[in-house]
Amino acid sequence: MASHVFMIRQETAPAQWWFLSLAFVGAAYAATVTLRFVAYLALCRCHRPKDDLRRRYGEWAVVTGPTSGIGRAMALELARHGLNLVLVGRDPAILREISGTVRSLHKVKTKTVVFDLSLVWTPDGDEPLQRLREAVEGLDVGVMVNNAGVAKPGAVYLHEADVEAWVRMVRVNMSAVTEVTAVVLPGMVSRGRGAIVNIGSAGSEYIPSLPLYTMYAATKRYVAQFSRSLHVEYASKGIHVQCQAPFFVDTRLMFRFEEAAGGVSLFTVTPDAYARAAVAWIGRGGALCTPGVRHQLLRRMAAAVPDSVHDWILLHLTTWNRKRRFSGSE
Repeated sequence: MASHVFMIRQETAPAQWWFLSLAFVGAAYAATVTLRFVAYLALCRCHRPKDDLRRRYGEWAVVTGPTSGIGRAMALELARHGLNLVLVGRDPAILREISGTVRSLHKVKTKTVVFDLSLVWTPDGDEPLQRLREAVEGLDVGVMVNNAGVAKPGAVYLHEADVEAWVRMVRVNMSAVTEVTAVVLPGMVSRGRGAIVNIGSAGSEYIPSLPLYTMYAATKRYVAQFSRSLHVEYASKGIHVQCQAPFFVDTRLMFRFEEAAGGVSLFTVTPDAYARAAVAWIGRGGALCTPGVRHQLLRRMAAAVPDSVHDWILLHLTTWNRKRRFSGSE
């Protein structure tokens, strides 16, 4: 009888140790995730001194796509922190309006460069690109925000869209980011400081697929990889390169993706709220980040969903919204 009990104890001991080992690993993982999330929350809630960016990086910031949405909010927030602005956009009248608003509200200097970024890498894009080079020449450009982006065409299959529309998207979302970054980098390298912020998308980083928005997600994936690699290249030169990948922001561009996702208003933030969080993250964290408490929470939730479930849900939601749009029921 005693030997039988001894054998049972021998057999159950490995099982107990296996269970305890799994419990320990699980607890360690949960603690790590929790601590990391708490750190993200702390960073999301932190408020940097108004002159911190100016002292740390330089007196001027360049912002593309500053006439609406995230770009406009980022321009105003950077100006609130005391940075002078070079505003790059395609509409002269709206550029003058935002330039005047920035100057009157925050008493900073501004320059405007009229540049249709869809003309990058074409003969018509050479002259405005040269104007941009001339505009930043001699300026202490410390911050670069590549915000301009194109989401059209959306809710379409690849074979249905006009080729020119794809080409325009690639030029704005990829080529322009590359060229404008190349314009400001030499000055940052010579001064030994700078911060480059490229606005990406959570749809290319935290979601395994974005059906019917395939080209948009693919171009934003380029932005993320471009940012990661540049960060490694230039960190030793005092330049911090960062891709910010937001989820839902209440803009005309993001409305399409909120609609595609079936509506997620609980996690949608205003451009002003996003800009406050985004500016707080400049120069902090790694090469890829998602500013804002709500978006951080959504990122954690998305990570817990299997890829196959993501794929099935998004395909059905985007095709359903596509049918509703083209049926004229909206």
